[in-house]
This record gives sequence, structure tokens and C-alpha cells, in this order.
Amino acid sequence: MVEWAVIIFDKKGSDRSQFRPEHLEGVSANYAKGVLKCAGAIYHKAGEDGKLSEFAGSHLQIEAPTKEDALQVIYNDPFAKKDIWDLENIIIYPFGCAVRAAK
Repeated sequence: MVEWAVIIFDKKGSDRSQFRPEHLEGVSANYAKGVLKCAGAIYHKAGEDGKLSEFAGSHLQIEAPTKEDALQVIYNDPFAKKDIWDLENIIIYPFGCAVRAAK
């Protein structure tokens, strides 16, 4: 099995907020199945107080046998289906994890 490091930016002007609960349900389900090793939002800004603002997109660590299988996980996400993510410019690479800290 291969772990895939993924960055997907949101489309300019998209609003993920109304689809976020549905997206998070899928994230939780895929994490429980062992498909997602790590997932979270990426942001445009981090304030000096540590507050993050302005969603930029998403980071995912997907475990799948092939790149195509990893892409199917992405395409089945509500953010993909609701046209939030910029699917034309997905960054996806095989990832070899050296260390991983629990959150």
C-alpha cells in the first residue's frame, strides 16, 4: 500500500462552509477505514496569535494502492462534487513518512 501526499486548492471565490459538515463526515469515515492517515485545511494566513484564516484548500494523506485509487477518494469527496476544489491542479505524490507525531 502506498501513502499519497495531496494538496488541493479551493477554487477562487468558492465557499466551502455550507458543504463542510458533509465533507467532515466523509473525512471521519475514511479515517476510520484507514484510508486517510491525515487530513486538514490549509490557510492563506496565520496571525501572530496563531489564529488561522482564509481557507486556501486541503491537505490529505491517503493510503491507496495506486494514484488512481487515491484520486477516487478525492473525487468522491463533497468538496470535489460541489465544485469547491480545483481538481485541475491537484498536487499528489507518493509519500514516504520518516516520523509521525500523534496530535
